[in-house]
Amino acid sequence: MTCSPEISEAIFEDVKAVVVVTLDIEDQAYDLGPETRLYGNLPELSSLTVVKLIVALQKRFGIEIEISEIAGDIIFDTLGRLAAFVDSKVRCAPLRGVDHNGCAPS
Repeated sequence: MTCSPEISEAIFEDVKAVVVVTLDIEDQAYDLGPETRLYGNLPELSSLTVVKLIVALQKRFGIEIEISEIAGDIIFDTLGRLAAFVDSKVRCAPLRGVDHNGCAPS
């Protein structure tokens, strides 16, 4: 598996694990990679499970995800895009309210 240089492999694997457990798709875990299409491709990912997934990601990574950040299906387009989003939130989490390293104040 190759992740983009911006995404740490550890974050990708953790996001993947959260997706697998939340969607109850352990039998598909081996086949999931950064380019795996999520929303619209995995029947297990519905509007209800998106909410469950957001809650699970917030708990796992200690981040806050605003509804406005996930408007549309772009973040849930691919597993790699979701991991990149989480990675950016994790990197910015300790800097809340401070404009630093490209992180917008919250």
